[in-house]
Amino acid sequence: MIQPQTQRPEYWGTKFALTDSDIERIYNHFLDVERPQTTEQIARVIIAHRVAEEQNKVARQLAGRMIYQPKQTYETGDELVFPALEYQHGTVTAVREGYNPKYGKFTVIAADMGKKTLEFATGLDTDHPLNTEDMAEIGGGLPVDLDELYALYETAVAETTFRTLQEHDSFIHLSGQWFVKEIMAEVNIGHLHLSEAILEMSAGGPLTVNEIAPHLDMDPSLDPEVQAFSLNYKLLQDDRFDEVAPRDHIAWFLRRMEPNGVKETPERLRYSPIPYDRALLSPQLRLLEQELDDEWSDLPAEQIEGVTKPQTVVFTLLYPHRWSGVIPLSARIRPLFPPSNSPRQRVVFIDDQTGAEIVGSVVQEQRYIYGLGEWYEENSIPIGGFVHMQPGPEPGVISLGYDRRRSQREWVRLATAVDNRIKFDLKRRSVGCGFDDLMIVGTDVIAAIDALWRRADTHQRSVASLLAEIFPELAEANPQNTVHAKTLYSAINMLRRVPPGPLFAELVRHPAFQSVGDHYWQFDQTHWQKGD
Repeated sequence: MIQPQTQRPEYWGTKFALTDSDIERIYNHFLDVERPQTTEQIARVIIAHRVAEEQNKVARQLAGRMIYQPKQTYETGDELVFPALEYQHGTVTAVREGYNPKYGKFTVIAADMGKKTLEFATGLDTDHPLNTEDMAEIGGGLPVDLDELYALYETAVAETTFRTLQEHDSFIHLSGQWFVKEIMAEVNIGHLHLSEAILEMSAGGPLTVNEIAPHLDMDPSLDPEVQAFSLNYKLLQDDRFDEVAPRDHIAWFLRRMEPNGVKETPERLRYSPIPYDRALLSPQLRLLEQELDDEWSDLPAEQIEGVTKPQTVVFTLLYPHRWSGVIPLSARIRPLFPPSNSPRQRVVFIDDQTGAEIVGSVVQEQRYIYGLGEWYEENSIPIGGFVHMQPGPEPGVISLGYDRRRSQREWVRLATAVDNRIKFDLKRRSVGCGFDDLMIVGTDVIAAIDALWRRADTHQRSVASLLAEIFPELAEANPQNTVHAKTLYSAINMLRRVPPGPLFAELVRHPAFQSVGDHYWQFDQTHWQKGD
C-alpha cells in the first residue's frame, strides 16, 4: 500500500511545524466550538486538518489523470499520476518494447516529469504492489484511522502547538487551556470591584472563579467555561489579585490581605549573590554542601540527581529561617510542592502529631515557604533542630513534624553582642527536639543580634571578615581551637545570609583558615590582616 505522508513517523518528527493554514484552522475551530480547549485537543484538530489537507491535495492531483500501474498500457499523450513518487505528474512522450528473461516481453513508456524524463514498465501483469493496490486507496481515498494517529503523534504535535501559539497574541493560555481574545466574555471594572469585595469577605481567599462568578451578574447565556476563562484572564491582569494555586489550577487571593512575609521578603532571607570560585571546593566540601541543602546553593545537576520526586525530607533549621518563620525552598524540599506558574502558591501543612493545619505560602522567586513562625515557637524548635516533611494526602498538602523527644538540658552556643561584636558562650538550655550539635545556636538577645546584622549589612562586611570575628569565639569552646564548617555556616548566618558555597570557598582561599581534616578548621591570627 502506498502510505500517505501523514501516516509516516518522519512527517510528525523534529521538523514538524505549524503553518499559517494550521493557525487559521485553529482559530476557526475556536469560532466553531466557542469554548476553551486544551493543547491536546488543539493537537488533534491539527492532525485531522493535515490528513484532510493531504487527501484534498491528492484528489486535486488526480483530477483528469490516470494512475500509473505496471499492468496497464498507455499511449503517447496520456496524463499520469505516480503515487510512489509522491503523486508527481507525468505525460507519456514515447512507448517502446522491453524484455526481461524473468518477466518476458512488456512495454516501456517515457514520461516527461517536468524537469526530467523517466521510464516505467507497462503491460507487466506481475505480483507488484501497484498492480494489486485498490485504486481508491492509491488515490488517497483510503480511510485513515485518526485515533491511531492521535495515539502516536498527539504528544509531539501538542508540544509544537504550545510553543507556536505562545507567539501569537490572539491566543491566550490559562490553566492548561487556550482561548481567543475576540470571543471571550465581557468582564468590566464593576465585575473586578465585586470580585475584590467577595474575596475581602472571604478573608482574602483563596476562591476559584466558580465561587466568585455567581455573585457578579454576568451574562447567564454564556458558556460557564467561557465565563471562567474570561474572568480568570481579567483577574490575572489586575494587581489587586494574586493567583495562588498549583499549575493547571487557578485560585485567587487578595494581594493586600496576604501576610507581610509573603508580600515582601523578610530582611534576614534577602540574599545578594556572592561571587566565588567553585573550583576551590573539594569533593568532600561539595558533599557537605549537598548535605546542608541550602536554598541558595545552585548545585550542578549531577549533585541533585534523584531529588526530583516527592519524598520524606529532613532539614536542619537555620537562624534566618527560624527568625523569619519559613521553610527553605531547597533542592530536596522543592519537589514536595506541586509545580506552579504563579510566583506565590498557597499550601497547607498538617502537624503529624496534632493534626493541626498551618496555612503557608510558597514564594517561588525568593525560595522560601512562609507561615511557620508560630509553629516553630509553639514547639520550641531550636536553630539546628531537625524538621521533617512528607507528601500529604493531596497536592499542596504537606505532613509536617519534628524530632520530638523528652526535654532535657543540653549545651547550646548562645550568641550575645559586646562592643558591636558577636560573642558565643556555651550554656545549658532545655531542648525537646532532635538537633545537629554542630549547628545548634541560639540567643537570648534577639534585638542585639538584629542590630549586629544591620551593622554588618550597612558596612557590607565580607565573608572573610565575618569569619574572622566569629571563628575565635567559637574556637574557645574546643580544646583544639577548631571549628567545624557546619558550625561556621550556622553561626555566620546570624550576621549575613551566606550559603555554603562562598563560605567554604573563603575557608579554602584565605591563608588564615587552615583545614585540619573532617571539615574542621583552625584560625591562624598571624595570617590575618586588618582590612581583609
